[in-house]
Amino acid sequence: MINYGEMNHMNQKDAKSGAGKRFLSGFLLVFLLSIRIWGEDSRDIPVDVYIIVDSSSSMEKGKDEAVNWLCGTVIDGIVRPGDSLSIWTAGAEPELIYSKTVSAETKEEAKNLIKQIRFSGAAADYKGALNAVRARALAAPGGRMAYTLLISGANPKDPPIKEAESAGLLLYSRVESFSGWKVFTVGLDLNARVRESAGAYMKNR
Repeated sequence: MINYGEMNHMNQKDAKSGAGKRFLSGFLLVFLLSIRIWGEDSRDIPVDVYIIVDSSSSMEKGKDEAVNWLCGTVIDGIVRPGDSLSIWTAGAEPELIYSKTVSAETKEEAKNLIKQIRFSGAAADYKGALNAVRARALAAPGGRMAYTLLISGANPKDPPIKEAESAGLLLYSRVESFSGWKVFTVGLDLNARVRESAGAYMKNR
């Protein structure tokens, strides 16, 4: 997990170095995107939005609040017409339940599908769902920013989170916890960006 206090210190130290800024930009991406969750999104550049919803029984306690948050804060507040929106459920295996370019009409369709998710079963395949998102993101046209959210009812030591961490899928992520659920903002494509930025940084030292 990223330590944002250390990251801010590094950013100040390298403020005069263009190469240093490029090296840090990949790490800053997840943090800057996560700010969007809580503030009004006034951008006019389309992004690819990927949402994974834990549909296991671990979400039972927080499902109503999580669904309302997704529909109100994310779909109504963050997602914009022209964005690409894809939604998976993570149960015993991942299932893609929605994938469209956003308009006023498709927003309502997406919210209705989220409200119809049934939360049951013991398993939640975060690893499979995150890999499915990453595969789709890699196949998407280049030049657009990817914005990935994982809605989870699991505890940090539960198998779904440990398996995703072991596979490196939550290496660049930020988590906000609520009563009975949490939201991860995940940078699935940052490994390649960090390696590229690190290479440029070392080359220009």
